[in-house]
Amino acid sequence: MHKRYFVICASFLLITAPFFSQAQQNATKLWLSETSQIRVHKKWSIHFDAQYRTFEITPNTEQLIARGGINYHLNSSSFASVGYAYAANFASDKEQYSAAQVTENRLWQQFLIRKPIGKCTIENRFRLEQRWIESKNKTQYLNRIRCLLRVNVPLIKNKAKENLLSLSFSDEVFFHFFPIKFDRNRLSGILLYQLNPQLIIQAGYMAQTTNTTTNHILQTGIAYNPDLRKK
Repeated sequence: MHKRYFVICASFLLITAPFFSQAQQNATKLWLSETSQIRVHKKWSIHFDAQYRTFEITPNTEQLIARGGINYHLNSSSFASVGYAYAANFASDKEQYSAAQVTENRLWQQFLIRKPIGKCTIENRFRLEQRWIESKNKTQYLNRIRCLLRVNVPLIKNKAKENLLSLSFSDEVFFHFFPIKFDRNRLSGILLYQLNPQLIIQAGYMAQTTNTTTNHILQTGIAYNPDLRKK
């Protein structure tokens, strides 16, 4: 089983390497996020995340995203999800607060599985998206698949043997299909600090490649994961 996951890691690196070797460097951006997974039942939880993205480090809004969904937990290491997302895309106007140029309504479905390997944890996520993109009174429909591989490496544990400080390395490949076409790739490294069992602060760097352009993205955010089940 462990060998299989190492093969998956190597395959991701081989797939994404050509995109980075051909990409031209572009502006540095900033992404802020809040993510929650609210556990309400042994088998069910609620997902929510919101993101604020800029064209550059200084305030210049590029995109706002809100996403919600429901997770069904098959067991302690895997779950399936369905949900809806809304995205608003803006022109680079130095915060003149013009209306969104492009909006998107999106349905999504995903399956996620986690596996421990030694002290580390490997996470695979496969997400399907049905996208309705509206621009200038025109609607374009696209199907997209996203394949994420993430490795979490613990650095420091607390007295309860929970990960107090850890590193997360991930690579996510996006493809449109019907017909198959490369959309983008996201390679990132994140430092996570767990304040308590429900709250995590994270910060890191992402390289996002689209066709021949790579953007450098600074990321920071919080993850709040309350457990509302009766003890």
